[in-house]
Amino acid sequence: MELSNQQKDAVEYIGSPTLVIAGAGSGKTLTLTSKIAHLIQNGYDPARILAITFTNKAAGEMKNRLVRLTGIGPGSFPWVRTYHSACFMILKSHCSLLGYNMPLQIYAEYQQKKLLTEIMVGLNFDKKYVPAILGQISSAKNSANPGHYFDQKPCMSHIRLSDIYNLYEKELQQKNAVDFDNILFLTRNLLRDFPDVRKKYQDLFQFILVDEYQDSNNLQEELTRLFFSGSNLFCVGDDWQAIYGFRGSNVNHFLTFEKKYEKARVFRLEKNYRSSDEIVQVANSLIEYNPDKMDKKCYAKKKGGVVEIHNFYNDDEEAKWVCRKVRVLKDTGVPYNKMAVLYRTKFCSLAFEKALRYYGIPYRMMGSKGFFERKEILDINCYLAASVFPKDDVSFERIMNIPSRGIGPGMIQKIGSVMIPGMSLQDAARKVLCERLVTPKVHKGLTELIEVIDRIREQPPSEAIHTVLTSFRYLEYLQGYSKTSADYASRVENIEALIYSASQKSTLLEYLEEASLVREDKEEDKEDGFGVNLSTIHASKGLEFSAVFIAGCEEDLFPHWKSKESEAELQEERRLMYVAITRAAYYLYISYSNFRKGQPAHISRFVEEITDAVQEISGDSIPF
Repeated sequence: MELSNQQKDAVEYIGSPTLVIAGAGSGKTLTLTSKIAHLIQNGYDPARILAITFTNKAAGEMKNRLVRLTGIGPGSFPWVRTYHSACFMILKSHCSLLGYNMPLQIYAEYQQKKLLTEIMVGLNFDKKYVPAILGQISSAKNSANPGHYFDQKPCMSHIRLSDIYNLYEKELQQKNAVDFDNILFLTRNLLRDFPDVRKKYQDLFQFILVDEYQDSNNLQEELTRLFFSGSNLFCVGDDWQAIYGFRGSNVNHFLTFEKKYEKARVFRLEKNYRSSDEIVQVANSLIEYNPDKMDKKCYAKKKGGVVEIHNFYNDDEEAKWVCRKVRVLKDTGVPYNKMAVLYRTKFCSLAFEKALRYYGIPYRMMGSKGFFERKEILDINCYLAASVFPKDDVSFERIMNIPSRGIGPGMIQKIGSVMIPGMSLQDAARKVLCERLVTPKVHKGLTELIEVIDRIREQPPSEAIHTVLTSFRYLEYLQGYSKTSADYASRVENIEALIYSASQKSTLLEYLEEASLVREDKEEDKEDGFGVNLSTIHASKGLEFSAVFIAGCEEDLFPHWKSKESEAELQEERRLMYVAITRAAYYLYISYSNFRKGQPAHISRFVEEITDAVQEISGDSIPF
């Protein structure tokens, strides 16, 4: 595809730190990949170009585009990666400087919760606080300064957060493990505290490119600055689409780029190739209400878009109207999978699920539970992890009685009672077997478990999974566990997909590392489907549809009542509405109800802010 003049200017400029402000649908990915191809044409080594994306899926797509653009094989781009993937490469090479050894284990969310629960219960604190405290620990690390963070937020209820944090980090290090946030946090420490390591990577990377720069948090920004030397920085993003402040993203890094980087150049991509101009102008009229933004004038060449605002008595009426409109659009040639119903909060989906089923319209939920968080996948991966990482008590405890071996909580506690400092639960199990401290039934089951764990350690990943499945008749167990035959079939399909994925790796360690790093993609829907898409707006970012229904546009729902406490939060809610609008290519329907969940509701300020623009397009007045 030929570059526009705006895209070409950004691609060809080299000489100082560069920020590309890329409007929605403006060809951001094309510009980024073309930049890398241009660098290679000008003598840069593809193996020395660091290109940061925010998901593994985006990294894979970027590599595929680069292969087509340059004719070079995908193995020539070893540093086209996510922040976490790139940092784990570095951390593995230098973890001994921080007191770790190889192999280094990445704890999944399930393992983190189990570890923190043990710490909390050991201190006689209620385990109900575990999810919230894990969130605080994550936010502290991503702030880049946990000490300062906990000075600002010292306690949760009566629990001193810094004490829990220190115990949690100590336990992780004793198990030679890191959590997901530690991958970035510890790599930052390496680059910051060890000048030789920092120089090695500054010399290695001839050029640094960062996608979705508006979503960088403080820790990621610090990493970018530690990798950077001289003028070799190219950042791409759109502050109008910065919607992850609740996760710690800091749009101010984007807004202050020109102040932070000497001689910085800014380029703007303003032509929208996705949406009709009617939709683009409505989006522009909304974002004008945000004072803190980088200015640009987005436009589109396509004309003839439909934008409508509708008011309903209640959410059931709203959902039924959407279903009838979906049928009309289908009859005019718009496929179901090119339509989306977007909402601010998950509970809004219920009315639409009911109505779509009533009208016999197929649909799919987007942003559902991540593949590696499903029960059957967790079970199998815990078998593999217990084999590779003998200190991983969380994984070993999970599989001790899956399938049932008569090893209940009391027996696990009995086995754990023989542990001495430095001994893992798996070591304790081997000890009780050696000393015959358990009943014959438990001894037999535990012996089989240990034998299989030892046997699969050197097997290729797919073979190891087959060994687990057959040795413990796991599929029979899963059939009994599943609620319906369809549920069982779906779980078996998941295992088949897992086996295929594992077959792409040669060792268990390689496979487990990849499985841990895929966590950052969990909000991306991986399943093909042909129904109408139901999605939160956050989960729809980066996607596009022919027709979009934005439902539930009522004050305190959108903008959400929790996000009205500060001007910064309100501006992020408005950016979220901007993202929703710009998912639509041709048809955009915005709706609100007078009653939702039986309670009175009032029109959102965002609807009022775009009303004039919509009236100008349609020529009709909109009754409120």
